[in-house]
Amino acid sequence: MMNLEIIIGLEVHIELNTKSKLFCSCSVADEASPNTSICPVCTGHPGVLPVLNQEAVKKILLLGLAFNGQISKISCFDRKNYFYPDLPKAYQISQFPLPFIQGGTVEIETMEDNKTYRKFIQLERIHLEEDAAKLLHGDNEIDSFVDFNRSSVPLAELVTKPDLRSPFEAKCFLENLRLIARYLNISEAEMQKGQMRCDANISLRPLGDEKYYPKTEIKNLNSFKAVEDALNYEIERQTDLWEKGEVNSTTSTRGWDEKRGVTILQREKEESHDYRYFPEPDLPIVESATLPFQIDDLKKELAELPLAKQDRWIRDYQILKSEAKILSSNKSLADYADQILSNAQKWPEENREKGAKLSINWLINRFWPLVDQADPRKTFEKISAQKFYNFINLLLRNSFSSTVAQKILEETVMTGEEPELIMKRSGLDESLDDAGLDDLISKITQQNAKVVEDYHKGKESALQFLVGQIMRETRGRVNPQKALLRLKELIK
Repeated sequence: MMNLEIIIGLEVHIELNTKSKLFCSCSVADEASPNTSICPVCTGHPGVLPVLNQEAVKKILLLGLAFNGQISKISCFDRKNYFYPDLPKAYQISQFPLPFIQGGTVEIETMEDNKTYRKFIQLERIHLEEDAAKLLHGDNEIDSFVDFNRSSVPLAELVTKPDLRSPFEAKCFLENLRLIARYLNISEAEMQKGQMRCDANISLRPLGDEKYYPKTEIKNLNSFKAVEDALNYEIERQTDLWEKGEVNSTTSTRGWDEKRGVTILQREKEESHDYRYFPEPDLPIVESATLPFQIDDLKKELAELPLAKQDRWIRDYQILKSEAKILSSNKSLADYADQILSNAQKWPEENREKGAKLSINWLINRFWPLVDQADPRKTFEKISAQKFYNFINLLLRNSFSSTVAQKILEETVMTGEEPELIMKRSGLDESLDDAGLDDLISKITQQNAKVVEDYHKGKESALQFLVGQIMRETRGRVNPQKALLRLKELIK
């Protein structure tokens, strides 16, 4: 078999979460009834004039700054001419020679041979363009309908250089890009909802060869799995062509048939000149120096990106890499975790490390599952970082079981009350002192003499039964580990 290198580049469209469309005042309404958020501008009526949405420009510049791209001093819009049923004007207003962002890099975390490593993916450009309408196909495979609500919704198109070397890397890139879009609050970038779409370009070449061979573009992939599966299929298909000596001589466009798990030839790929780009006459040139906002002010709005946040947490708070990855997987959770970790520094030196570890463990494993996943901020507003810090303080000061602690946490989330008030109202602060625990152990061992005898004969599980009796008698107000140790001392 030939030793071939995989060459992958991505073209990713991200729907920007502006209130109105790119060139008109119609609202961006994903859930609206078909053809209810339209006007003469976005449906391409003759004689209408587009007006550029400033918020869309701001959001694409934020994306470019996050990736250290070069903001063009002068940008302009162009008409990309082609005919398709969902394109009302028979051209798309896009950008070609002078996009808003040139270059840039995206850092990803990927894996090979079970080893995790970081890699920088270079960008060609990021430009701004309008979306097309949406085709809806009937069940009878004959009728098709056009919904113009999506027409002229602002899209940021991000084009990478062919730096990716595996389908898994491509998936990692897209997952990281979606998370960054959410951190920057420019889009939810949910692929299943069409808010992020991907075209994947792939070719193969003999290992060590520097030449780029004609690529295949796989269009309109709408899930991470589809991207990975389609690329894996293309690798097999193109490897077979190489081994037969039938290497692609032209670029081509293929579609992904998810049901059959194959790509299907759609057309020989158009080159840029086939689209007959020419400057959009109805929109002025955009000069960055004359924008209604300052680039330096935009830089102050940039959020700390997920991988940088993980590195800082690991460095400053010594948390585990796996924990940092979970905490950074959601922007609201990451912001909350920052407050929690900052609060951990309030503890005295002797409790600081234990308090931080306890905080992270309870935040990830106990608190996060209770949070409203549809809108985590609602829960975090009700249960402030200070309130969570107070809860962890209870765990450090009291010896009750994790079961009791979980009850306190659940009621805190449900009611929003202070954890200590819940503990006192429920009588859970009435923990046994050492003498009281000894008395209780004496009572339980007398009542269960046969179990004690079994333990002395080597049956270790008998101890767990006795601990269970202690927990039942105290309603969980004793730490089970403490009860177990004391039990061993008294019946040895």
